[in-house]
Amino acid sequence: MMTYRDKISQSEQKAHSHGIATKILREMTTLRASVGTSPNTPRRWVWELLQNAKDVNGGEGVNVKISKAEKDQKKYLLFEHDGRPFTAENIRFLIEQTSSKDREKDEEGKREETGKFGTGFLTTHLLSEIVFVKGVAKEEGLDYRRFSFKLDRSGFKINEIIKAVESSKQQILNIDSQEPYSEYDHKAFNTAFIYSLEDPLSITIREQGLNDLDINLPYTLCFVDKLNSVSVFPEGKVFEVYDEETLDKKKNFKIITIKISEKGNEPKYLEFASLTNGLTSIMIPVQVNANSISILSIDPHVPKLFCDFPLLGTETFPFPAIINNPGFNPTDPRDGIYLTDSVRKDPLTEENKQILKDAVELYYNLLDFATNHGWRNLHFLAKLGTLKEPVKSNTSVPWFEDNVQLPIRDELNMSSIVWTAKDTYGTMLDSQGKQSMQFPSGISKEVREKMWELAEMWFPELIPKKDLVEYWNSNIWPDCARLTLLEMAKLIEISGELNVLEPELVNFDSINWLNSYYEALSLDNGEYLKITDSIKIFPNQNGDFVKKKFLSKQVGTIDPAFKDILKLFGQDIRADLVDDRIVIDFEDVDQYEQSDAIRAINAEVEEKTRDRDIAQQFRPALNLVLKYFNENPATAKSLFPSIYSRKYLLYDDEEIMDNIGKAEELKDLLEVFNVSSADELRRKFENMEENSRSLLPVTEDILTSMGITNIQEWEEAMQDTDLSALFDHQSVPTTDMFVLSQGHILRARHRVIAHLETLNEYDLSELDTNTAPTILAGVNKNHMPVKIVFRPAYSQEVIVYYGAEKDALDYADAELWVDDGSIVRQISLGHILKINNIKKFPI
Repeated sequence: MMTYRDKISQSEQKAHSHGIATKILREMTTLRASVGTSPNTPRRWVWELLQNAKDVNGGEGVNVKISKAEKDQKKYLLFEHDGRPFTAENIRFLIEQTSSKDREKDEEGKREETGKFGTGFLTTHLLSEIVFVKGVAKEEGLDYRRFSFKLDRSGFKINEIIKAVESSKQQILNIDSQEPYSEYDHKAFNTAFIYSLEDPLSITIREQGLNDLDINLPYTLCFVDKLNSVSVFPEGKVFEVYDEETLDKKKNFKIITIKISEKGNEPKYLEFASLTNGLTSIMIPVQVNANSISILSIDPHVPKLFCDFPLLGTETFPFPAIINNPGFNPTDPRDGIYLTDSVRKDPLTEENKQILKDAVELYYNLLDFATNHGWRNLHFLAKLGTLKEPVKSNTSVPWFEDNVQLPIRDELNMSSIVWTAKDTYGTMLDSQGKQSMQFPSGISKEVREKMWELAEMWFPELIPKKDLVEYWNSNIWPDCARLTLLEMAKLIEISGELNVLEPELVNFDSINWLNSYYEALSLDNGEYLKITDSIKIFPNQNGDFVKKKFLSKQVGTIDPAFKDILKLFGQDIRADLVDDRIVIDFEDVDQYEQSDAIRAINAEVEEKTRDRDIAQQFRPALNLVLKYFNENPATAKSLFPSIYSRKYLLYDDEEIMDNIGKAEELKDLLEVFNVSSADELRRKFENMEENSRSLLPVTEDILTSMGITNIQEWEEAMQDTDLSALFDHQSVPTTDMFVLSQGHILRARHRVIAHLETLNEYDLSELDTNTAPTILAGVNKNHMPVKIVFRPAYSQEVIVYYGAEKDALDYADAELWVDDGSIVRQISLGHILKINNIKKFPI
């Protein structure tokens, strides 16, 4: 007969079974519903299995093997590892889907187990709702025994789940009847989970999980030292840590290399820079070259947060590096962490916040090291991003901005991380905290590219490399200066005029540059209207920048003289006309043509000549009209018939009398100099002045350059009428001049001979210096005779006088050598033609 005790115990067991089944059914229902909508759920299975394998490592790490198998035309996935055997508790918790993970920390503050057989394990049932488990059991004092059982989560009702759980328990109860497993090898893959892939969805989920290994497993291997290797078959792909190099022992800064081997292919090596402080690490992908380290972009599919294993769903977490801490307290679906504010104290959330603060400090160390050691691609360290869902819903935005986002931005603003168009690194802000670097920005990629091209011609040291324009456009923050069409227009306006803008441009014409800017402006209709209406960006014909609405367009040609005349009358039409070299639509502004200028001149002359006092005030303008009439009588009579017929009104009485006097004086001068025109008289005076300037004083340098050493030679030289015409005959050479000249010639002879003796092609063994003072005979060059004429050229010129020199130089095998006091050199015919700008000569 049953007692109340028995009834209560029976009821308790029933409630326990019902609770287990309810939990399993609830989780399976959620998983089934989310598999097609959540991008993360189908990826979780492989990480849950890897976590469980890591948690049962035998102290020397664990190795994992994942195999795609096929039997009897059915596809399977086999997950195996060489971890510790199961305990009885492990088996029970796996069947009842109860987590056995220990959230207590060790002496270092690290949790020993990331997660084991909790609700996370249920995500593996997305591969197959029926799983076969094979393993080895071991309890203290008991033998090793092998076991296997089926986990069935296919039920859709509570009773079906209860029945499946009880069936699994019954399958394991016979473990004691199994033969002891005396051949147990702790290095063998003793544990296996076998998933039968029943439909295309199972195949898809398998591939999604395995593909995720390629992206995220290298980071996991860096973070989890208890995970030795992961192999995937039949591809024969093996992931493992290959090498570690310490860059800074004090800061625990390392380069970790992951090796990925694949059957039939060369191994691939991935490198990561890692900084660690306590349990918190940050990591970025890098490429190590012989002389430098280049930062690589983080794959957008890599979660930014790892709790040893990736927290799928944190891919958009706004941080420029991967953060890992096994002590993170993740959300239940392991898709993020809580960083919320709470009225009540929440130690788990506060712990997450402190880890983030530690990561920020590590990031400062990384940024400092990379910038000071010449790392390349520093811009990737500025890829912060912004808070987006679902991360944002778990985060206090004010806390995150104050403790993570803004401090990092402040550090980046003053760091030399922007690789510029001049191949230098620049900062976002200057030393005074003002915006320095300019980032091309605009409505489209085409606009941004054109903005870069314009800026590269103006201030290339203040813009990023062209191939980084799109990167920075997506990643800069409000502190940074966006170089928009509007900002460029303001810079044009500040320059004020073409003459100021032109020198600023790097080897580029200002008009062509402006036309390129207008072309870019035309690509954005909204900015076009706003800028052209309000900012001075169009040059008038004086070169000043003016707003479009204050300008007219010149139609056809207007004689520049008319513009000059109107300016003197106070109508500077150049100030009102757009520069006619500008290429932009000006059809909507007033048009101005030459007939308008003619009408204006007629009106001004008619008005100003009515009163002689007023006419005197505008005398320069009226004089310019007269000048035009005198130089272009036929055209003037046609264009200005009325005022041309009365041009006497344009003259000033005093000026008329003065001109009459000057005309009489000119007539007298023409008679005195026996010329017929003022131009002829001017040419006569210019020739006289030129002849006066051409006479040279006789100096020791002149004598040296001619090679003359005595008075007889000088007198003979002056018999040459061409030479005599060059020199001032009041200059008389002295004995001292001849002595110095001879000394210079002897010095030049010694220096030329000494130089030629150093040249292998010259043979001076039969040298004859008696031919003439400045000629060397008996010289062979390349075994052929050659004549050498030498001359001192201390005044940087040579006058060839001696007939013997001319005769010697007339031969093709003659050479002219000079000593200019510094070096001895040969003077070629080409040098003479070039220096003296000789373009033709008689032959």
